[in-house]
Amino acid sequence: MVAAIAAGGKVGRQKDLLACGHSEWSLRQAVKAGMIMRIAPGYYALPDADPLDLHLARHQARKTCFSKAAELGLWILNPVPQPHVAAAHGRPVPGCKVHRVKGGQTLMDILRQCVGCGSELEALAVLESAVVLKQCTVHELRTAFSRRGDGAARAVIAMIDPQSQSIVETAARYLLKKVGYNVQGQASVWGVGHLDLLVEGILGVELDGEKYHNTPEGWAEDLRRDNLLVINGVWKLRIPAAVVLYNPDLMLLWVERALDRIETASPR
Repeated sequence: MVAAIAAGGKVGRQKDLLACGHSEWSLRQAVKAGMIMRIAPGYYALPDADPLDLHLARHQARKTCFSKAAELGLWILNPVPQPHVAAAHGRPVPGCKVHRVKGGQTLMDILRQCVGCGSELEALAVLESAVVLKQCTVHELRTAFSRRGDGAARAVIAMIDPQSQSIVETAARYLLKKVGYNVQGQASVWGVGHLDLLVEGILGVELDGEKYHNTPEGWAEDLRRDNLLVINGVWKLRIPAAVVLYNPDLMLLWVERALDRIETASPR
């Protein structure tokens, strides 16, 4: 029983537990033993359940949209100011944004809500990560978003690059393409490996996040790659992730000036 509730996120519905073969008597005994808690009519939870999940269960609601996508490990560009929750009753849930949803939710249902709720870039980050993390395929997305009113979603799907390595790369690629640049992701350079991005076929862009670059090993690898790029005659910018995510205009300015410099330096 504990395992069944844990598998559902530490909060479970009585109807689901009964369907798994547990009886009402066994649920009562587990409550008496302190193994689980009865938190609302028809809802049980483990003692260490997340307070938000307890709050939602008491209001017959559950996470959805970007809140559920984050729980699934998908890429979230901007944390939502309040949890997005699904509730069949559609009534307000204190501190939450409510989506009126009946029945269970598939991954595609979650992604559809993200497309409807977020910006084009926020939707791209979530959908692209679902493909990159192998939670679905581009073909499955195209099939799921084939309705008449799914034009916005199909436009997002057309932008997906299954080779993207991070949300920073996804955001940078999107922003650069939006202003008209030709951008290739994970461009191969002999002896170096793959550049995060190649702009206009001549300017490499490496995107530095703290997780992989602020280590002795990461620093040594960056130096190796930088040296080999010079040897190969490849111009390159190294742009911090924070600039891409929080000051994109500066990134675009750097790229514009670098391309101008390359043009000036090129032999006539």
